[in-house]
Amino acid sequence: MWNNRPIIIRIKRHENVHPFIQALHAQHVPLKRVVFREQEVSFETTMHYLPKIRRVRRRFRLKMAVFYADELQVFRAQIWTLLGLAFMIAIPILCAQVIWRVDIEAATPELEQRLGKTFHETFQLETPLSQKRLPSNTVIRQKLLEQHRELSWVHIDKHGGRVILRPQESPKQTEQTTDKLASHIVATKSGVITHFNIQHGERKISVNDTAYEGDVLVSGVLESGTDQVFVGAKGEVYADYWLECSFKIPTKITVETLQQKQWRVLIKGIHQEKVDYVQKKDLPNWLSPYVSIVEEQQTKTMQVELDESKIESLLIPLLHEKVLRSLPAKTIIKKENLLQAKWGNGTVEGKVLFLVNENIASPIQGLQGE
Repeated sequence: MWNNRPIIIRIKRHENVHPFIQALHAQHVPLKRVVFREQEVSFETTMHYLPKIRRVRRRFRLKMAVFYADELQVFRAQIWTLLGLAFMIAIPILCAQVIWRVDIEAATPELEQRLGKTFHETFQLETPLSQKRLPSNTVIRQKLLEQHRELSWVHIDKHGGRVILRPQESPKQTEQTTDKLASHIVATKSGVITHFNIQHGERKISVNDTAYEGDVLVSGVLESGTDQVFVGAKGEVYADYWLECSFKIPTKITVETLQQKQWRVLIKGIHQEKVDYVQKKDLPNWLSPYVSIVEEQQTKTMQVELDESKIESLLIPLLHEKVLRSLPAKTIIKKENLLQAKWGNGTVEGKVLFLVNENIASPIQGLQGE
């Protein structure tokens, strides 16, 4: 039987009630919990027999009311309920396996546009797409950092079917320049040459060659037969090298993260505290002495306990940023490998290996023609 939902039938007391119930028994209608009260008679059956009960009721001209017996039940053991519950569980699980959107949240719209173009040209992905087709965070970050050397890090957050890329620009540093050309450009450290940015001089080493500290990378003196012509050396030479860093920090740390910005109205005489704001609205001269409208940068401070799962997502980005700030401008970190991590006495210590791409060129002055 396809519909066994229980129902309660209430019939107003009448002289035909007893013949009515006997007629139902004669037609093999199962009746449960038959109760005779002063004003009514009630019993339980199932929806399957309701059409037959109605036909008999019309014959005896009785007043009848029908109620569901399971209205207060949270879960009904019916095929449609089971199917609905299965769909309710399956649909979120299936949707979680799909990436519906890839968003980029950068400091400027121009940077968002450049990063979005690089992402689509590099990975050739169209949403929606399966989670399995999305490259790993390390691959995405490495490709974007290689193409955009002005970035120091790319934070990648995943919320359900949405992936958010948050690029972080390198700190601006001023470089001291000189108009005097050097005789040679030599290597300040060892590494594998990746690319050149030369304005003057002759290359003495090729891309993918290994340069050692003190090697001449670019010569400012050209050989012309037995003569030497001074043209000067100027430019940059970038190389990859591995940098090992050790760390030791408490397992419980306080982290302050930037939240969304919001506008706030300050009334002089009511708000006495000093407010650090990002920008301030221009108000009329008659209103500005009394009211200020400023945009505040909200922050959130929280206690974080480091474990193995947070080393990759929290500690390594912090070390990445700290190491990058200690290196010269235009330096990027392509990759990082956690060599070891050891917990004990409320601290965690270990070593991280960074693959650094840096300008290793250093100009040296000498006599022209030497």
